[in-house]
Amino acid sequence: MHTTYQLGIYALSGKRGLSLTEHIDLIKRVGFDGIFIDWNPTQTEAAANAAARNGLFLQSIHSPFSGDCSVSHLWREGEEGRAVAGKLIDCVKDCARFDIPVMVIHPFIGFKDHTPTEIGLDNYARVVEAAVQHNVKLAFENVEGEEYLASIMDRFHDCSHVGFCFDTGHEMCYNGSRDMMAKYGDRLLHTHLNDNLGQRGEEITWLDDLHLPMGDGVADWRHIMTRIRASGYRDILMCELNYSNKPNGHELDRYLQMEMEQFYAYALEAARRVTAL
Repeated sequence: MHTTYQLGIYALSGKRGLSLTEHIDLIKRVGFDGIFIDWNPTQTEAAANAAARNGLFLQSIHSPFSGDCSVSHLWREGEEGRAVAGKLIDCVKDCARFDIPVMVIHPFIGFKDHTPTEIGLDNYARVVEAAVQHNVKLAFENVEGEEYLASIMDRFHDCSHVGFCFDTGHEMCYNGSRDMMAKYGDRLLHTHLNDNLGQRGEEITWLDDLHLPMGDGVADWRHIMTRIRASGYRDILMCELNYSNKPNGHELDRYLQMEMEQFYAYALEAARRVTAL
């Protein structure tokens, strides 16, 4: 008999003009079991309260990774990297303050560089130290630049507070459909379930990272679920979906015709269908 999982979803704060707490209310109304949120230190308490009020499990915060908090700075000498590490530590503390067990981290951002550095690993060591101190798990995600994830998982291989966030769509469009679970499934802490149309050009590009509802792309969900079950992971499965098109893209047009509650309900039915495979 298949393992039955609880299901959660990323709260799409701001979409359709709705606040984060309004999104959380809708997510509960359609029947999800949990949520995760982006880190906004001015909204974490309100989100935690809304989740508790609705009986939803707030499993994780996704830490910032771009703009003035670009995690690419972590791998370079200089004050910018140290400042980004400080921001990630602040996010760890927010997780601990509101009993959020997991913080998701992009190890790197960018498609050109492929050379991890000791500087970067030392910066991440500061974040790991804070996570251990505050008893927060760090789930490093498979994104572009697999070398950076590999170096982190190797450096902190014996740390129980460091593990893996499996993004199903990234595996197809950023990782060339290489089996990320074969590498890190024994350290699985979190999931980002989503679909896309694979890598559609010769170059890896962020435009292929569509984050479609499960089953609306080309992912092999039976294979995905087989690997997740084989890992021994039994926690909630989280979906991470988009509600906006990429520049000049129209792949999400059909969803944009839906009201927000309808979209969440559609996403839940899709998730139930594929996770039962």
